[in-house]
Amino acid sequence: MKRMSILVCGLAVLTSGSQLARAQDSLESDLNTRLGKASTHSSNEVKANEMMRGKVTYSGIAVQFLKTDNLLQLFNPFAPAKYGSAVDNTIEDPGTGKPRAWKLFSIQF
Repeated sequence: MKRMSILVCGLAVLTSGSQLARAQDSLESDLNTRLGKASTHSSNEVKANEMMRGKVTYSGIAVQFLKTDNLLQLFNPFAPAKYGSAVDNTIEDPGTGKPRAWKLFSIQF
């Protein structure tokens, strides 16, 4: 009886591990598909946190605050894509790639 219960528990662990691996592969392929679609967009598109005046581009949280029609959507983690991503307003550490600061206002020439 003990051997049978150990065998059943062992099989349950093995099958759950394989299902986890399949789910992870599915998530990776979904991520690769999304990244591929994101890279096909042209660089001339103006993001939700950017404003172009001639050859000068202004960006950051302050610009997004001025451009948005619904301020509460800036704090909503489930906001539609037209309100932009929080990653657009961060400055990443070049060594680690992790966000280290918020971009309040930026000017590019």
